[in-house]
Amino acid sequence: MNLFKSHLLNCLAVSALLTLSTTIHSCGNKVEEGELITTVQLTLGLPGDSSKVYTWQDLDGPGGSAPSLPDTIKLSQITPGGSPYFGKLEFFNLQSGKNENITLEIQNEKNNHLVCYEVSSLSMKPSSGLSILAADKDDKSLPIGLSTTWTTKAIDFGDIWVRLKHQANSKTGSCDVGETDVEVSFPYVIR
Repeated sequence: MNLFKSHLLNCLAVSALLTLSTTIHSCGNKVEEGELITTVQLTLGLPGDSSKVYTWQDLDGPGGSAPSLPDTIKLSQITPGGSPYFGKLEFFNLQSGKNENITLEIQNEKNNHLVCYEVSSLSMKPSSGLSILAADKDDKSLPIGLSTTWTTKAIDFGDIWVRLKHQANSKTGSCDVGETDVEVSFPYVIR
């Protein structure tokens, strides 16, 4: 009986590892089969002011070394003239000397992609201190999210989760449908 239990536990452990490995692989950083997103670059600025670039990077892809995390996004609570920040998001595959700009493919397939932003405040209700709205639209006037406006409302800090959703023939403007091609977080503070 002990030999049977041991064999059963080993089989269950192997099955669990295979399932976990398949799940991690299927949630990998991809846009199309075989394409990898290793770098997510967020550019933020105010009209007439210089921009700052924040970069999340995982050059060896899922399951390797830990990703290189971006610096904390520092925003002002009061901006000159009350103007919102403008944001530009780009996706790249820079693995093994490649320099593929995946953003171009997302723009070309804008009717099947949506970038979702989730503000996860550590000091107040979500989105109380910051709101992020898509400034670009697809052919059906649904948001894309590669270009955004960021409006600060109060002193706040936390994380901004950015998810690129692939919504082939199912895009409704909701983040609840489709596959997640890549998901990263950027820390932020509003002073």
